[in-house]
Amino acid sequence: MKKILIALESSFTAQGIQNNLLKEGFHVAITNNGREALDVIREAPPDLILADANLSEMSGFELLEALKKDEHTKRIPFIVFSRTGSDTHREMAMENEARDFVVGLSESPKEVSLKIKRHLGVQRAYNFDIQPEGESSIMIAQDLGYKEGTTCHSCGAPLSLQLLRNLSLGENVFNVSLFCPRCYHKDNS
Repeated sequence: MKKILIALESSFTAQGIQNNLLKEGFHVAITNNGREALDVIREAPPDLILADANLSEMSGFELLEALKKDEHTKRIPFIVFSRTGSDTHREMAMENEARDFVVGLSESPKEVSLKIKRHLGVQRAYNFDIQPEGESSIMIAQDLGYKEGTTCHSCGAPLSLQLLRNLSLGENVFNVSLFCPRCYHKDNS
């Protein structure tokens, strides 16, 4: 059973993510304090850490830096959670070699859980480029309810098709969506 540590300021958000992961058999610990998270990690290293950039007593970035200095914890996948997704937080996450970055205001607990599962290797996603002018691409976009054609309405880049395995329904069941590989905008409206 994979162990995950969720260290978020918002207990409501942490519990939403925890509920999604518990349904799939993961062991999940929650804290809202950076120093407490460090103690938990040193006592029993988890398989993955999701930490808020703005934790009390020790920020998520300070926590990540401390873990990177320790031989026993430096390889634990670390995902930075930022409520606003500020450019400063993104840059700090990249500089500190975080595995991923989550924007809390735009990603649901279920989407965050899917990211966690991908980084643990239990969830697979397949992305395929689609031809912007291809007849079958236009039909796929229409069938998925996308009314903007086959280009992203946020940045204009060609959309990609994403197949995401739905493990709760079985190994051969996939959710299908369109997303922009340039700006990561996901829209099925």
